[in-house]
Amino acid sequence: MKNTPIKIWILSIAVIAFTGAGVFAQRDRLGTSQWKLVQINGRAVTNSNAYFEIERGGARFTGDTGCNRMFGRVEVSSNRVNFSNIGTTKRMCKMMPGNVPEPAFVNALNNVVRYQRNGNTLELYDRRGRDIVKFKRMVKQAPEESEPAPARLEDKKWFLESIKGSRTLVPVKDAFVVFDPNKRSAGGNTGCNVFGGEYSATDKTIKITEIISTFRACIEDSRMNVEREFLDGLRDTARYEIRDGRLFLYRGIMLLLTLRGEAK
Repeated sequence: MKNTPIKIWILSIAVIAFTGAGVFAQRDRLGTSQWKLVQINGRAVTNSNAYFEIERGGARFTGDTGCNRMFGRVEVSSNRVNFSNIGTTKRMCKMMPGNVPEPAFVNALNNVVRYQRNGNTLELYDRRGRDIVKFKRMVKQAPEESEPAPARLEDKKWFLESIKGSRTLVPVKDAFVVFDPNKRSAGGNTGCNVFGGEYSATDKTIKITEIISTFRACIEDSRMNVEREFLDGLRDTARYEIRDGRLFLYRGIMLLLTLRGEAK
């Protein structure tokens, strides 16, 4: 009988340890992987970099909405999960086919209460038991021994995404520029007219000259205004940067144009 308090104390410690281990085990099921968005509200997501990842410790998460960096708090217990205090950066992006609007993704995470993982598939449910978000586990690639070659102007077809950091007046589906290193030419489409010119570039600087275009008038919407600002931006640019799959054209420190790179 004298040992009864000691046994109770040992049993209590064991129960606490087992419960804590269960919680951490649940967090570990999600916390060591990046989860890429593949479906939301029953609609497939085929062209987006949206994902989330729970940080070590299981209290916070980070990720991407497909446009902006995302972060916030997360609680995982048994099969329950709660995302809260979700914040994002404020970059404006043009929606591409197969993507999902940023507010829809963030709102879905805010409504999640339960999860189920089956292998490399993660499904999140709301209070009504609806499967509102689905993810696939992203396999993290081992770092390469040598650094990859830097992106080049000539590698991509660059689609107009924004002018001076703001959204274009209307979506410009066909506005793009392509750089040909053999001909030293820069040409493409304004969304209304075909254009072409010459360019010279170093690792940082660029100069686009002798731009000429066809003379079709697109008066049914504001594409003529976008065309004028697009071509003016190309003519005025003196410096460029390529990062995160985008081409940024500057005059001094002023951002003139932002273009999204896609395969030629």
